[in-house]
Amino acid sequence: MNTMLIPNLLDVSLCLVALFIAVRSFDIYARFHQYRLFILGLSMALVSLSAAADFTSNYVTAIPLHTDWFVYIGQTVGLLFILLSLAQSSDSYLRGLMRLNIFAFALLLILLLSSAALPEMAMTTRTLLGFTRLIICVFICIAYFSTYMNKPARFSLFMSIAFFYFTADYVMTLLQYYAPSISQALFRNSADITGVIGLVVLVAAVSLD
Repeated sequence: MNTMLIPNLLDVSLCLVALFIAVRSFDIYARFHQYRLFILGLSMALVSLSAAADFTSNYVTAIPLHTDWFVYIGQTVGLLFILLSLAQSSDSYLRGLMRLNIFAFALLLILLLSSAALPEMAMTTRTLLGFTRLIICVFICIAYFSTYMNKPARFSLFMSIAFFYFTADYVMTLLQYYAPSISQALFRNSADITGVIGLVVLVAAVSLD
């Protein structure tokens, strides 16, 4: 049980911080109708649910809950929508993307509810999805930093810093799969802590207004 203490605490922290960001993003969207913030909020809601699902699967022993499918696919899809929201600024494009995001969110909830019926995720699939979300995260970091360089604003700077930490999180998560067993816990815990730091910076970014 002691070996799961840190991962479980980080899951709870990740869930609560991501939930706060989601609520904050939706609140700003309701007041100013900034579609990118709605997409960010829905993506953070996915992150919060993924952390809650991971936490729950550690304690439910009656049936195996293969929530890794939801965690990896959900986070990859959430990051992809954030990246796509940065591709264009037109309201029509962002509204269409927001509707597609809502539809994808509903499908992912079905995936989450089907966790008990899913097979265990193979290492090759885990690595492929982990590498995909890493690449998407790198592009998001670059996009926000490029925006900051063209038009300096604290929001863009904080977002680029946050996604830099997320990138480091996903790099260490991938490395743990191939590290010696004695070092895997170190990589895993370091990745979780780095991810939480990224979320704290993200809280600062969405709390500026």
